[in-house]
Amino acid sequence: MAGWFVYVIESPRDTDLLDGRSEGQALCSALKLAEIPHFYSLVTTPNSFEVSLGERLAEASAKSEGRLPILHFSMHGNKEGVALTNGKFLTWGDLRTALQPLIERLEGELVVCMSSCHGHWAMNMALNEDPARPYGALIGNAADANWSDSAVAFIAFYHRLFSGASLEESVSAMRAASGDNNFFLTDGSRVKSAWTTMMDRARSANLVAALRGIPPQQGALARLFTDEPVLPEPRGALSRVFDSTEPKT
Repeated sequence: MAGWFVYVIESPRDTDLLDGRSEGQALCSALKLAEIPHFYSLVTTPNSFEVSLGERLAEASAKSEGRLPILHFSMHGNKEGVALTNGKFLTWGDLRTALQPLIERLEGELVVCMSSCHGHWAMNMALNEDPARPYGALIGNAADANWSDSAVAFIAFYHRLFSGASLEESVSAMRAASGDNNFFLTDGSRVKSAWTTMMDRARSANLVAALRGIPPQQGALARLFTDEPVLPEPRGALSRVFDSTEPKT
């Protein structure tokens, strides 16, 4: 079994709260039944969001018997980021800033699950050239996703992962369970490396174009966003689950 616990951070709309609709609570009920270690934080404002990633996460980690957290965000979102209950919008850059101290403490091994519309676009957190580490792995949907499909998908994902399956196998299980093939797995280091290489080539091309007095070519960024997920490569602690070995019985 992977040495993880699931740390759920949920920020529904106020109407979701009014109607008693909570994907995060439904997930936690399933995790409890499966005896998967987990903790839950309901956040509604930037302040409570900060507390959830600070002292509450520290308390959860202290009770987790040495396990590493998988951050599970249950929120409404779009291609630019996610929203809190009070309407405050967090861009992917905002989320990256909030997560960076934890990413550094975990030496780039942080697994992030985005249960939101367009959660796969959180890969933008790795599109930079600074020396800071990116996330370890990201699981999210590349399109719109309703709560019922997301709940079923992530229940299947965690069930398989905590039964010993690899991340790839677990994502395959969530696709099969939900009937939604828009759930993808990306590796932060590979995304960051691809971005850095692309930017280096773009700068070289722009320099050549400037020297030749012709307009630079456009569209290099589009090649980074393909229809297929960026498949991860084994490294560090995550190498145990980035493989194709049979799950433990």
